[in-house]
Amino acid sequence: MRGHICILVLAVGVCATRAEAHAFQSGADYYAQFLEGASVILRYPEALLPLLSLGVLLSLWHSEGMLRAWPAFLIGQLAGIPLAAVVGPWAISAVLIAGILTATLAALLPRHIRVEALAISLGLGLLVTAASLEGHGFLELPVFIYVGIVFAANLVTACAAGVTGFAMDQVEANWMRILWRIAGSWLAAILTLIFAFTLTAN
Repeated sequence: MRGHICILVLAVGVCATRAEAHAFQSGADYYAQFLEGASVILRYPEALLPLLSLGVLLSLWHSEGMLRAWPAFLIGQLAGIPLAAVVGPWAISAVLIAGILTATLAALLPRHIRVEALAISLGLGLLVTAASLEGHGFLELPVFIYVGIVFAANLVTACAAGVTGFAMDQVEANWMRILWRIAGSWLAAILTLIFAFTLTAN
């Protein structure tokens, strides 16, 4: 078990990147722009892990948690686009803190409520998008970069919620729910380590 923890800590150290604005290549074609936007979510644990935590929490809240929270999540993402113009490098830390909070709530609370799920979905959607576009003016970038970011954020969250919900539907025993709460605690621990590395790098 200790060996696994050591490997995990080393992996986090390698994955943790310095918090800085993403430089996009506006001259790329539409497909390349889409992939470039999606890669901001898929390649950076600072964005990926908070969204995975959100997916787990939403399925712990309700069997259709992702569908019920999707409007709030999308509104948050759209609001994050203009917000990106005024945020600074601290936005990455804000996303990590929100991710830690989300994963911790998923781990600690036996039950979740609608207000909690919607507020976290709105907040994470807002922060992840703003941090992904940090330093760029409103609609300054090609539209397919925005599409890629939003698509990837929704895909990651939906996949996490889908896997969690499917597992709990297949095994209705209480231990399965506890298992996913443990997964939330691991996500919280990893995010805390990344946050610590980010503070050190800055």
